[in-house]
Amino acid sequence: MLSYATGNASAFDLLYHRHKLVVFRFFVRQNLTHTVAEELAHDTWLKIINARQSYVVTAKFTTYLFTIARRLAIDYQQKKSHICEVTTADDEVYSQESMQSNADDEQAEPDKQALSIALKQQISLLPFEQREVFLLKQEAGFSIDDIANITQQNKEKVKSRWRYALKKMRKGLSFYVN
Repeated sequence: MLSYATGNASAFDLLYHRHKLVVFRFFVRQNLTHTVAEELAHDTWLKIINARQSYVVTAKFTTYLFTIARRLAIDYQQKKSHICEVTTADDEVYSQESMQSNADDEQAEPDKQALSIALKQQISLLPFEQREVFLLKQEAGFSIDDIANITQQNKEKVKSRWRYALKKMRKGLSFYVN
């Protein structure tokens, strides 16, 4: 980012290509449509571009990047209260149907697609604060300290959210894990 701040446009290309997918997935996992996720990812990169001359190193670039992304996600969710497209009733029906069909065939292991769907479903069911910590740790690879910095929360609160998220994920995916 420092290289980009001094005018090296190819440095931005490198940053963008290195982090664009993780930023996009962060928004998608926040229960946003692909269109909205693309728009917010685009807005994130625009903010990076607009802030290049005033950028000051206070942490890793990814911490700075995800602080911006997180704020945009929160702003969007505050403006739109009906973002979640998957209803709880639909989730329950799907879960019951998929578990029943898998239970009927004891010889077959759950396939990767079913596990992927179940994983995404369980992530979407997490409360916002837990989902945010889970995604920043699992998807973006941040440490607890980095997440505390990004979310501006104390480390113990972040650890607690991480533990609760893991507990809920394990419980929700227990059918797939033996």
